[in-house]
Amino acid sequence: MDPNVTTVVEAIETALTPVFLLAGTGGFLNVFVARLARISDRVNEVVDIVASREGEIRSRQIQLAHLRRRTLALEIAVILASLSGVCTCISVIGLLAGAIREHVRDQLLFWFFGAAVAGLIGALLAFLFEMLVAGYSMIRQMAGRDVYHSPPNRQHTPD
Repeated sequence: MDPNVTTVVEAIETALTPVFLLAGTGGFLNVFVARLARISDRVNEVVDIVASREGEIRSRQIQLAHLRRRTLALEIAVILASLSGVCTCISVIGLLAGAIREHVRDQLLFWFFGAAVAGLIGALLAFLFEMLVAGYSMIRQMAGRDVYHSPPNRQHTPD
């Protein structure tokens, strides 16, 4: 094989390595967005219930506060995972550019691949926070401290 072709093939093989990180990041983004959609649906349900039943407003407001925290955590996770994906792509471009100019590759790889990994770590930490808030909310609901789904107790007295 021609030495120039060999160099290009090696550069492409090396540049494909971060693509696995990119694929994993895309998978995480898919999970984050799906959970965000479920929270959005639940918020719409709760808002409709609050509008129709004044007796349950306090428990629904507590539930909305939990959903607000979960939404914020997932939005942060989506932003960080997206930035991680962008940095990974820039790393791939850096690897390909490094085949042309050696000094360009080292600095680009260090900063952008490092930023990609740091962004993914941040996204996973935000996702962990969201999971903890969801679990806490579910435990409170099961313990009966915030009764989200049962109507207020009203005893009917005969006239």
